[in-house]
Amino acid sequence: MAAEQPKEISDREFFGACCCCLAILAGIASLIYLIVLLSISKHATYSVTVAGAAGLDPAADLSSAAALSPVFNLTFHIDNSRDRLSSACVTRFASAAVSYGDAFLAKGSVPQFCARPRKVRERGARAWGDGVALPRFLRGQLAREMAAGEAAVHVEVTMPGNGCDAFGCYDTVLICSDAKIGGGPARCREETVYHRHQQAEPAPGSTN
Repeated sequence: MAAEQPKEISDREFFGACCCCLAILAGIASLIYLIVLLSISKHATYSVTVAGAAGLDPAADLSSAAALSPVFNLTFHIDNSRDRLSSACVTRFASAAVSYGDAFLAKGSVPQFCARPRKVRERGARAWGDGVALPRFLRGQLAREMAAGEAAVHVEVTMPGNGCDAFGCYDTVLICSDAKIGGGPARCREETVYHRHQQAEPAPGSTN
C-alpha cells in the first residue's frame, strides 16, 4: 500500500496561521509594555498650600477671649506627573477641615477636580468658621506664632463614599500636617477610613 502524500497547506490556512502568530506576539508585547509601565509608574502625591488666613490677627482677634471667625484660603495640588496609567482626583462632595492643636477652626467644601496621567493640577478652596472658641493656651500660642510668621495648621480633606472592597465601603482622607500659613505646599498622606456597620434597632415589642 502506497504511503499517503502529505497534505499541502493552502494559502488561506497559511495566512490564518500567520495571523494567529502575529496576534500572540502582539499580545505578549502589550503585556510586556503594561508590566514596564506599572513598574515605572508612581502614585500621585497630594499637597495643600494655606495661602492666607483672615480673622486671626494677633492684636485684633487673638488678644481677647471673644469667639473667632477665621477664613482660610487653601490651594490643593495633585502631582500625577509620574503616573502613566490612571488619573488622580479629589472626588465629589469633598470637604476640608482646618484645626490647630486639635481644636477646630474652619471647614469648607473642596471642588471636584482631577489630574490626568503625567499632569499636575491645582484648585482653590475656602474654609471658614464662625463663633469658634479656642482655648486660652492655644490662643496665646497661635498669637505668638502668627506674629512671628510661623503659624501652621492641620488640614484634613474627606472624600466620602470613595469606594468599596472586601472589607466594606470607605472614605478617603487626605491628612496634611504642618501646613504653614502663607508658606509653601504641605504634603498630604492618604488614608482609608472604613464605615462602621450600624446594627439595626430592634422593632418595637421585639425581645432580640
